[in-house]
Amino acid sequence: MKTQQHPHSAPDSTGSEPTMPSAEQSLLSRVIAPEQPSGQGISRYTLYSEAPSERDPEFVHIEDIPSRARLFNWEINVHTHPNMFQVVFVQSGQVRILIDGREETRYGPVMISVPPGVVHGFEFEREATVGWVITVSQLLMMDDQLSRQFAFSQPLLEKPNITSLPQDQQLEFINQTVAQLEHEYHSDAVGKQSMFVWLLFSLLTRLGRVIQQIPDSAPQDLHTERFRRLNQLIDEHYRQHHPVEFYADLLLTTPASLSRTCKQVAGKNITDLIYDRMILEAQRLLIYSSVPVSLIGYELGFNDPAYFSRFFRRRVGLSPSEFREQRERK
Repeated sequence: MKTQQHPHSAPDSTGSEPTMPSAEQSLLSRVIAPEQPSGQGISRYTLYSEAPSERDPEFVHIEDIPSRARLFNWEINVHTHPNMFQVVFVQSGQVRILIDGREETRYGPVMISVPPGVVHGFEFEREATVGWVITVSQLLMMDDQLSRQFAFSQPLLEKPNITSLPQDQQLEFINQTVAQLEHEYHSDAVGKQSMFVWLLFSLLTRLGRVIQQIPDSAPQDLHTERFRRLNQLIDEHYRQHHPVEFYADLLLTTPASLSRTCKQVAGKNITDLIYDRMILEAQRLLIYSSVPVSLIGYELGFNDPAYFSRFFRRRVGLSPSEFREQRERK
């Protein structure tokens, strides 16, 4: 399995954006494939081989594995999905999995959960693999009612997971739910996105119950665990616009070391992770509430509405008002 080698720079964090010091700015130098030369980035897609669609915060998609895998000789090179959560369900057939720095070979039925930004790739058994890939925007996965009540956030939403499924009633439910997801995706019924996300949470709850019965024998990689804790801290404090040193101190490390963790796990610098979280919350409020743009800016720690609008446009390509109008037209 080869590594996609498309160099890309981290987004510019100067100019009108909040001043937030960041440690080293070098590109990701080490990922899954050992032969990857340093200084090369990981390809970023919404769907494999398609350009990122980060401006669609309500993205949902499901497709069968063979329809895309055949196009690439059944080999999906390592890549990431910024701001997208993905579930790969291999119902039957063999799959070689490269994810988050480790490699495993499994036989279906097996399910792989891939949180946003996690580097992953697959090699599927040719003309023998049956399965589906489900992709949902990170914003939709943040539904307040669903995510707050979801019991398996840590093993499924915050870190990648590979789970072989037993041949029992749980698997029967999972098969039926995936079929419902595919039906919902191809329908034009009212509430399609909400139903899709509800079905996905139902699927993940069943998967979480399976995982609960499996002893956790694999030790957590230092960088993966630190990155998980960093994201938790960002969720708690991003509205305060703290500098990188604040997060490094809480994690008992240095800004340079924390920066290396972010580059290795997500291919981004810490500042971009914080900005991404701000934008995600801004988009959620713009779509799902009627709160004025100026108050959304205050909610996110911006004292100047014009400053917030410039920050939003710089990251999204539209002003907050234009973004809200675009979503309302859909």
